[in-house]
Amino acid sequence: MLSHSQNYLNNKEIVAKLINFVDFKKANLIIEIGSGKGIITEQLLSKSPDKIIAIEADPKLYNLLREKFRTVDGDKLEIVSGSVLNYRFPKIPFLVVSNIPFNITADIIRKITQDGSALEAAYLIVQKEAAVKFIGPPHAHSPLFSHFLNITYKIKSIMDISKSNYSPRPRYDTTFISIEKREQKVFSNLYYTEQFKDFLVYLFERRRPFIKDTLRIVMSNLQSKIILKNLKIDERRDIKSVYFNEWVDIFNEFSNHVNQNSFRKISGSYKKLVYGQGMLKKVHRTRGD
Repeated sequence: MLSHSQNYLNNKEIVAKLINFVDFKKANLIIEIGSGKGIITEQLLSKSPDKIIAIEADPKLYNLLREKFRTVDGDKLEIVSGSVLNYRFPKIPFLVVSNIPFNITADIIRKITQDGSALEAAYLIVQKEAAVKFIGPPHAHSPLFSHFLNITYKIKSIMDISKSNYSPRPRYDTTFISIEKREQKVFSNLYYTEQFKDFLVYLFERRRPFIKDTLRIVMSNLQSKIILKNLKIDERRDIKSVYFNEWVDIFNEFSNHVNQNSFRKISGSYKKLVYGQGMLKKVHRTRGD
């Protein structure tokens, strides 16, 4: 697996181009994850945000950063040593601008977008394969994580980055993406948000490919047909190709037309999924995988 400690951006012009996509008006605090040799840190300092926090897990790179930016005011740039997964993010609004460690990309994105996060936007260099997963349908093989992200954030691919801009050259293609907090909430309250997550998890775990067959798990055949017809969604659409906004429309129709038995059936599905994923990680850590 490609790791951040092995591959560094080497093209300052490309970095400057990427930084120009960042909306610095969204927050005064910038957090950089995996600062490496500081090529992005330099560009961020030139934009004069109030404060930058640079997090670096590698002790040698941490010391390199301390030496490189020794003349920068500590109130302007704080360099933190340690894993981002152990870092306690601030409660005030912040941006993340990073070439993040690729081997823990999903864990980082889960952490910075978790419930209660003050993240306003993240601008991240990730493996192209991971970018597809986060952006979601129609290309993502497993879009469930993308749907969860889309409840609070909008995810967009900004530009691909050539392998020639790294030293050494990576084996994988990379993409610059943005994850920006929605100005308006998708659902009016947390209760509906949790129900929507339960709805998606319950249906995706049943592994029925076509949307009409999937919906029949929680509603009658007639209800399924009427909902899909009203929303102009083909009955034989693969559920993995159904867009987030379409799922929201389907869920709203589901909420308006089914009885409480259907809600009881799906209740708790999301929490079970999260608990199961947590247990799996504990097993992997115990085995040393």
